[in-house]
Amino acid sequence: MKITVIGPGAIGLVLAGSLDSKNQVSVLTKPEAYEKLKQNGLWIKERNKKRKINAKIITEIDDSEIVIIAVKGYDLNTAVNLLHNFKGKVIICQNGLKMLNLNLEHNNDVYAIVTSMGAISTNNGVTEFKGTGRTVVGSLKNVNKKRDEILNIFSKNYFEISHTNNIEKSIWLKAVVNSAINPIASLYNLKNGDLKKEQYWYLVRELLAESTEIARSNGIDFNNEPIKLAEEIIQKTADNYCSMLQDIKKGKRTEINEINGIIHLMGQKQNIKTTLNLEYLKKINALINS
Repeated sequence: MKITVIGPGAIGLVLAGSLDSKNQVSVLTKPEAYEKLKQNGLWIKERNKKRKINAKIITEIDDSEIVIIAVKGYDLNTAVNLLHNFKGKVIICQNGLKMLNLNLEHNNDVYAIVTSMGAISTNNGVTEFKGTGRTVVGSLKNVNKKRDEILNIFSKNYFEISHTNNIEKSIWLKAVVNSAINPIASLYNLKNGDLKKEQYWYLVRELLAESTEIARSNGIDFNNEPIKLAEEIIQKTADNYCSMLQDIKKGKRTEINEINGIIHLMGQKQNIKTTLNLEYLKKINALINS
């Protein structure tokens, strides 16, 4: 199967590396990055092993049957604009809630992948796989084919993927957990494992509680799933820096607006208190701009 991955970042390259043994894979990058990636190639590292990803590097959508969007939330609209002539299946894998309001020009089958795997983009075209996590896929719109069709395109080299009938809940669950882990770890310059220390864990729980209430006001009910998933992610990626902190350290734009910012706005619409989300939204943006 011909598959294009938009975004040669940390997760995009892990996805490409899990596809290349069974499919014809292309990775789409920005024109200004093309020459360097073409020269260096695309690589995935795991522990002491390094493997070249068997993928063509492109700057425009080709004749693919599936396109996977693996870009930051703030680049989603730009990626979608590349699909104006594409009528195949679309899979989105990113943080935040923007994908829930996705509008495509054609009546595409649209899926979403939600994952808690750890990966770090070490330099141009190289991603370091840091640990597996929960990964699920489900349909966002127009899908009435067998679910295994999407599950079967991935190998099990780096992670196992399962199907969910409620991908919207999975998207919200990750957004709620990210709304706590990312800004707190970033503000205090912590590895994920440090978040279980008493002085930080109560901050995580407070922010989880507020974001959970906002999710509930939008029709998404959790039991204690956000706490459980936060603990699982912190344990499995204890030695990792979260993606937001990685971006700050590299001087890059963060997804704070796409995570806490959107949760804050969705809470406001339902007249739900958003004090903590707004506080960390302001603090992270101030940290970036300082």
